[in-house]
Amino acid sequence: MKFCFIINPKSGKERFNRRIRRLKELLERDSLAYEFLITTKPGHATALAEKATASGLFDRIVAVGGDGTINEVVNGIIRVCMQDKDRLGNYPALGIIPAGLGNDTARGLGIPRGLKYAYTVLIQGSTRYIDAGEVNGRFFINAVGMGYDGAVMSEMYEIRRKEKILSGWIYFKCLIRQFWQFTPLLLRLEIDNNSLPPRRYLMVLTANGTAVGGIFNLTPKASLDDGLLDILLVEAIPKHTFLLNIPRAIMGKHLSIRQVSYYMSKRVTIKSDNPVPCHIDGESYYNNQFSIRLLPKALKIVAPYPKSLVSG
Repeated sequence: MKFCFIINPKSGKERFNRRIRRLKELLERDSLAYEFLITTKPGHATALAEKATASGLFDRIVAVGGDGTINEVVNGIIRVCMQDKDRLGNYPALGIIPAGLGNDTARGLGIPRGLKYAYTVLIQGSTRYIDAGEVNGRFFINAVGMGYDGAVMSEMYEIRRKEKILSGWIYFKCLIRQFWQFTPLLLRLEIDNNSLPPRRYLMVLTANGTAVGGIFNLTPKASLDDGLLDILLVEAIPKHTFLLNIPRAIMGKHLSIRQVSYYMSKRVTIKSDNPVPCHIDGESYYNNQFSIRLLPKALKIVAPYPKSLVSG
């Protein structure tokens, strides 16, 4: 078995050289064949994953980084698979070594944060298929969020673009700042061909997994292999109500709030008169129209057994 590790040196807070050294020690202890590829710019992980998948040389392609790095690797793998239908099911499995801030994708799959424990999952975990999503031609496996959470990720992106180090404290500051600054968006939604009346929303989340924002369980009914997307709609809500219900959102107990609606579907279309802030698996994105669809069993992954497909 041969592994291709696609590594983002800027992910998380752990020192890059230390992470590489520890990973090499584990691989060489187990006499495994591997190759390390280091990303140098946004989008590079996708290009590396495409090339590694198309080469046919690797059994597992491993994303070492945060949710954004994982998303880029996923896009590279799925693009090759969709272009070559003859190889459907016969392509490398995605492995994950979490090294970001939120690590929502890994958390939803039950992959531990620590390098040693994540490595154990990579070597001993079960290989299986999970659903993926597509939004405007870009793939995701965890969530697409627009509105308040999209504005938070947009601010985080600007901080990162200025070469500043991201941290949980910075993320918390962005959450607070956008809480006071963000204005709910007027959006038009169509869910499985059923049009909803235009409304102002604080946020609209279309999710495949349950974990968002590092600690929140906003789509508690979601499952990574049920063939459905879960849609959380939060209408304009008084700020005091929002604050009081943060603990419930962390525990996934917020669905009974009057301003919250919940749907499960295969397709979602969202439109706005102006570009709105959005994130795709935690990566900032802007548009005024979003066409989202489910891709059932589109991705082969390595995760713990039996909890890899159990949400929460």
